[in-house]
Amino acid sequence: MTEQTPPAPYPVRVAQRSTFRARLVWLVPAVAALVYPFILQAFHAAITRVLAGQAAEPALWSVAAALLLILAFAMPIVALLGAMSLGEIERPSVAQRRARAVALLAMASPPLFVFLGVELYMLRDPVPDIWVWVAFWVAMIALLASSDAKAAAAPAAGAAPARLRVAHGFSALAIIAIFLALHVGNHLTFILGEATYREVMKAFRHVYRQEVLQPLLVALFLFQVGGGIYLATRATAEPTDRFRTFQIGSGIFLAAYVLGHMNSVFVFARLYLGIDSDWAFATGAPTGLIKDAWNIRLVPHYGLGIFFVLSHLAAGGRAVMLSHGVRRNYANRFQVGAATVAAIVAFVILFGMSGARLSFALP
Repeated sequence: MTEQTPPAPYPVRVAQRSTFRARLVWLVPAVAALVYPFILQAFHAAITRVLAGQAAEPALWSVAAALLLILAFAMPIVALLGAMSLGEIERPSVAQRRARAVALLAMASPPLFVFLGVELYMLRDPVPDIWVWVAFWVAMIALLASSDAKAAAAPAAGAAPARLRVAHGFSALAIIAIFLALHVGNHLTFILGEATYREVMKAFRHVYRQEVLQPLLVALFLFQVGGGIYLATRATAEPTDRFRTFQIGSGIFLAAYVLGHMNSVFVFARLYLGIDSDWAFATGAPTGLIKDAWNIRLVPHYGLGIFFVLSHLAAGGRAVMLSHGVRRNYANRFQVGAATVAAIVAFVILFGMSGARLSFALP
């Protein structure tokens, strides 16, 4: 009897023949990223009209605004689904490999668009950020449209060093202990109002703003971003299941989010504006996140950032569970359940940041 190769632990697909329809599907994530700023603009125009009482049909405009906001949040998910589908191909072509990489990059559109806006503002660049954004994604679309769909992509360079993966995990645990658990807990108090938020923030900052811990925390974040990007580049060169693609995609989103957030806090707020990154900075005071034409980009940026940071940790937990012999279906259920909790936490925090308040009737 001949020896049989054991089945892969995830579903794989053989690269399909390139067709015009297939190429259009590969372009969807890049096109979605291209129109992302215009979706935000349309939402702001609709909701401003409702809040100002200028809408002849306020109910209709409110529904339109809600659908546009959902569409803005769905844009990275569309890119993620594209990356998931392309990631399952066992022997991808050059075009399919590039389409997967572009889809994962498109998934990080919310933090990338915020970062672009902040940088151009500080540089006092007269070119609107949307023009730069459109030019970049048009170039990505042209790259994919001209990529070779017949030639096979280069084989994977090999798995990333196991020590780096372990160090990445321990670094994440250190960030959780020093900062993340406190920061997310503080953000959950947005919904209780400014006074409560500031009290909790003041108490927690005594921990992560210590002279010794703050530089260590910055170093940990930079290591996490650099190591995570390296791990992602190795992982995207081989077929993966959808859960693994989610881990890679959420990691790329967080790399852009962390670098952009550090730039906004340390460079933009503290150095450029000379202000503290407190309640007012986070909520876009005095205008707020919803009413301001620029600040509206922070809504999916913050909401998806919270969701992906928590669900990415869960994806890492799933990988650890699988490496210790936990059955795949149990590990998958864990990640789905944790992602559901992450979505609820993100909604509560974003709801509070947008102006909603939770009050209790006292006897």
